[in-house]
Amino acid sequence: MEFQIDKGSELPIYQQLKEQVKYFMLSGGLKPGDKLPPPKDLAGYLRINRNTVIVAYKELEKEGLIVTKHGQGTYLAENLPALPGDGRRRELVAVAAEAIERAKELGFSARDLFTVVYGQAVLRLERGIGRRLLFVECNRPDLDFYVAELSEALGVEVTGCLVAELPEMLENDAVRSADLWVTTFFHVEDVKALAEAAGKEVFAVMVSPALDILMQLGQLPAGTKVGLVCAVAQGAESMRGSLAAAGIDHVEIACAGLNEAAKLEALLGWADVVVSSRMALAEAGKLTPKHRVLLNFAECLDKAGVRLLKDYLAERASLRRGAERE
Repeated sequence: MEFQIDKGSELPIYQQLKEQVKYFMLSGGLKPGDKLPPPKDLAGYLRINRNTVIVAYKELEKEGLIVTKHGQGTYLAENLPALPGDGRRRELVAVAAEAIERAKELGFSARDLFTVVYGQAVLRLERGIGRRLLFVECNRPDLDFYVAELSEALGVEVTGCLVAELPEMLENDAVRSADLWVTTFFHVEDVKALAEAAGKEVFAVMVSPALDILMQLGQLPAGTKVGLVCAVAQGAESMRGSLAAAGIDHVEIACAGLNEAAKLEALLGWADVVVSSRMALAEAGKLTPKHRVLLNFAECLDKAGVRLLKDYLAERASLRRGAERE
């Protein structure tokens, strides 16, 4: 049994230590009652902060896997659930080795495999909050995009519903069975009003322009005429605000909605580059002159917001597991 860490991993060091203790338990390297290295010694061996080891041990103690005996040290708990025999545990390790090799054959790393397994085990397979999400958005193109984006990022089942259809869908099985409703900050108040009546909790995530569209617009020559097109003028003005926040102020900008025929026609005749929202893209493509450049103002869910949501789901799953053990 030898502890090791990867300082280049996205997984926090304390989490790496936690998972290694669990691995040693499952593989037979640690048995109930075995003593763990003192935090000071393990920290010195791994060349990390002693407090990092203490945090890992405290997390394991909360989960009931280890116990600290005052003045004696830290030990694997004696009353752990019975594990299969050594032969079956060796088979489990072999299954993991085979899965890693298979992942490599498919072009993925062992870390990729861990990410998928962790997501499936902690999020998808948990009964309770985090198993099913309902994403609510105002238009179909954005809804489909965000549902796919969130499903991939979290590894959970995500169902989509339009804001306008939500009142009539409250009795729908997919809506009723969702453990958490997720929406963007644009619609959070409307969704919260319906969620309260349905006894559901709402989590809001910000959206931001995709990096590639910001890079394309940032590389345009100074003074380029850029027309922003959305379904309605308010949406186009919101796009203008996002560009200003990103520091894109070297181009001339005009806005129009698809519902403003005369203004839209003038904008399309004036602009060197037309930038359309995802919702308006198909119609804008039909109307934009062939010699004009048409770009998709693709907005994505804010990565920090998605990480917060992932952490929130994992925390709720952990609390549920703790409640079940009690």
